Amino acid sequence: MSKKRVWAVLFLATTLLLSACSKGESGAATENATGENNESAGSGLKPAKLKIVLYGDESARMKELAKTEFKDIVKKEINAEVEFQFIPWTEYGGGKTDLMLSTGEDFATYTDTNYMVKSVAKGLYADLTPYMDSAAADMKKTVDEHSFKAFQLGGKQYAVPVGNKPNSGEFYSVLVRQDLLEEVGMSGVSSLTELEQFYEKALAAHPELVGYASTDARRLLMYEYTDKNLYWQNDFLALDESAQDDKIISWFESEEFKAYTQIMRSWYERAIIPKYAATNTPQLQSDWNSGKAMFWAGTAARPFEGAATISQAVPDAKLTNYFLSKDLPKISRGTYSTAWFVSASAADPERYVMFFNLLQKNQELYDLFAYGIQDKDYTVDENGRLTRLTTDALIPDWLMMNKNFMRFDKSVPDDFIEQYKAWDDEAVISKGAGFNFDNTPVKNEETKMGGVFSEFLAPIASGFLDYDENFPRALEKLKAAGFDKYIAEYQKQFSEWYAAK
Repeated sequence: MSKKRVWAVLFLATTLLLSACSKGESGAATENATGENNESAGSGLKPAKLKIVLYGDESARMKELAKTEFKDIVKKEINAEVEFQFIPWTEYGGGKTDLMLSTGEDFATYTDTNYMVKSVAKGLYADLTPYMDSAAADMKKTVDEHSFKAFQLGGKQYAVPVGNKPNSGEFYSVLVRQDLLEEVGMSGVSSLTELEQFYEKALAAHPELVGYASTDARRLLMYEYTDKNLYWQNDFLALDESAQDDKIISWFESEEFKAYTQIMRSWYERAIIPKYAATNTPQLQSDWNSGKAMFWAGTAARPFEGAATISQAVPDAKLTNYFLSKDLPKISRGTYSTAWFVSASAADPERYVMFFNLLQKNQELYDLFAYGIQDKDYTVDENGRLTRLTTDALIPDWLMMNKNFMRFDKSVPDDFIEQYKAWDDEAVISKGAGFNFDNTPVKNEETKMGGVFSEFLAPIASGFLDYDENFPRALEKLKAAGFDKYIAEYQKQFSEWYAAK
């Protein structure tokens, strides 16, 4: 059996791939979501105002629906008025988001586990535990239980997971422009050597293109530089999922990191990672979206997440996911897309949880928030297949995706749907899933380490700086920041949690 896993699909077809549940008669989504049965659902609640922060650009259609149908249904269901505020992705996990939290704004947006831990330690997230059994009752039936546990600290729920989709092996595959691959006479890639050959051939044919549209390839290249099945807890620490132990690996002090940086240095010197990436990382995302890059880190969903943008630039593009060289078990952190937190200054945290619940409550509400108004924004055929009548993004597709409600466009092949659904079948849940580190004892050290990472370690990891010349000084800085104390505390907490599990 071949060692590589190959998952291919026509990219243009997948621009409308959104889900697999069927629905009834035309118009039912709007009628059921806003109809008589739900008319008094929020009548017993006092009025509330909520601010939902989303990252990226707001479409004209999203702006319109936020003032009409979205507004009406949220008012009817939970007697709340919602303001959607869009800010750039560069403000996620810091920047304006941190400023809004520290200045006491009343809002909610999404988080990851690392950002959650840091923010909870500062007292910036509301404790949502009291509202989970009541306000989140519906979504707890459609979102995996492990996903809720991933956003708990000390038994308290500090963020509410959203989404339920295949998530294993995130960024461990390489997502290749299959159309370019075939154009230069190649059918696939199964190793680093073949991937680099693809780059050289495609560059000769299209010198205007760039190679890799990112600066982090530690996951997709992992099978090339180690026999371990590494899974990262954060930028500094990893687990070997193939080992039956609780050992925390110091990533930057490992031989694997050294081997990895040699590949990345080569990529930077050969311009596989474009030279401008050292000073203008956001341009990489723009290059990928506009079809100017050859490959990217892949996931089960990436062939269709954000597909509308790239298909507009390159209508005939095709994408394929490949795993390089080895076929170790894919590791899963859980099936969530992200999780919502509520700021500690929020006047009504429970009402926010009620809003999160609406997004994953039932087919009718899911259709409304994900696709808009039936027969105006989309249609559904007798087989439950979706056709989008507008390409404007609403609540982001990647955020909403729940396998219980997702719809697929009728042009998507059945075998693609089957492969997507089966993506997690042989996956292994990480032995660290559900563990969240309490950084309180070492938060000063962690802050200093973050500075060392940005200034010294990240440039080495991305290949911008030579390892042999720069790493000894970077490690010295890391140790001076208190890294040994940090990893000792992390190991202590993880071992206690692992033993109790």
